Amino acid sequence: MRLLSFFIVVAALIVSPLLTCSANAIILADQWWRNKSAPTGDYAGSGWQWEGNWGAFNGTAIGKNYFVTASHVGGSIGQSLVLNGVSYPTIAMYDDPSSDLRIWKTSKSFSSWAPLYTSTGEVNKTAVLFGRGTARGTDVNVNGTLHGWNWGAQDQVKSWGRNKIKSFTSGGSGLGDMLTFTFDRNGHGDHTQWEGTTSAGDSSGAVFVNSYGTWKLAGINYSIEGPFRTSAGGADFLGAIFDKGGLYYQGSKITDVSSDLPGALYATRVSSHSGWINSVLAGQIAASAAQPGFGSVVPEPTSVGIVLLAAWSLKRSRNRR
Repeated sequence: MRLLSFFIVVAALIVSPLLTCSANAIILADQWWRNKSAPTGDYAGSGWQWEGNWGAFNGTAIGKNYFVTASHVGGSIGQSLVLNGVSYPTIAMYDDPSSDLRIWKTSKSFSSWAPLYTSTGEVNKTAVLFGRGTARGTDVNVNGTLHGWNWGAQDQVKSWGRNKIKSFTSGGSGLGDMLTFTFDRNGHGDHTQWEGTTSAGDSSGAVFVNSYGTWKLAGINYSIEGPFRTSAGGADFLGAIFDKGGLYYQGSKITDVSSDLPGALYATRVSSHSGWINSVLAGQIAASAAQPGFGSVVPEPTSVGIVLLAAWSLKRSRNRR
């Protein structure tokens, strides 16, 4: 059994009853619509070209005949990644025993693929996040003040946003290091536009950072913080929350202070598992046993705490199936 904190899984292979509202995928703080076309300008070439459709989720090309996904989104040998309109059937899979990463081998070769970020300098880098999650839903208000949005309709449209890597966090045995972000209403100083967070369906999407002019794969989306309630006896909900103040979490009310208390999101840290990844790409790792196809994972919290590896304090965290 993998050790998880009080996370909530960003991936739902079916649309949860909670996902009933409408409008955004990588949910953005500054606009209700999504970025549905490839990034341009400073973010041109930041990974969109390597993001294919893997069922309802994303897979990222990382080698001539390999792509990577989140293990928890499922899939089976014989299914195909569809990238730039071309289908790439899978012939083998490889599960990392130390993380949620899963690599797939294809029978056809990719024309290009993402380089890996293998250094340890992710913290404070601006990252571009990709996913196929939900729309921005209805407002989440506390005492009449906007604190975020519910998750809305899940339409599987690829989109992107950006966020700054705040720290890295240990997910425990079987998960390893997680890149940690916060969903800030006003961005992170160097930017306010396209501040993004993930939602159901964004699991397995990629996180890219720029390293000396080259965009490299730094993470694979895994989870967000939650669930919350608006009252002690209210129903649990999942959302894009830029201020947790005044909301209830695990039975306790979070003090509503003058400054925002942004919700967190997490991605599996590629640099911590680059040795295993490169061994798979070099043909040095035996393939894993075949798995069933895409399943019906829904968010379900667990009860094991996480250990922070950076000097940034998180109060809440995650789950998974």
